[in-house]
Amino acid sequence: MSANNPSGGQRPRREKANLHPGQIVLDTQAKRRTPVEKRADDLRAQQIKDACATAVQQGCARVSEMEATMEVEQARQEAVKAKPVRPRWGGSQGRPTKTAPRADSEDSFY
Repeated sequence: MSANNPSGGQRPRREKANLHPGQIVLDTQAKRRTPVEKRADDLRAQQIKDACATAVQQGCARVSEMEATMEVEQARQEAVKAKPVRPRWGGSQGRPTKTAPRADSEDSFY
């Protein structure tokens, strides 16, 4: 094993471990933006807010339009309500009626 390791049994040294010790701190800090970048970000955020607001307004307008259409339809249906149909006696479901015997039947009454 000592033949493969030229340092004679010691651990290998990492050369870049202590080269930039503060780089970890610098990587975690937030990057500063230029005034141009900040304006561009603010403009983009404002456009997104405006798009959301217009979408909400369009949705509300669509719902109110649907409600008005439904209200007109309901008023029309209430104005043209059909009269309830009263069941009539007679026919195959009703009580027997006294009628003249048919010419094709042999019995006289029933």
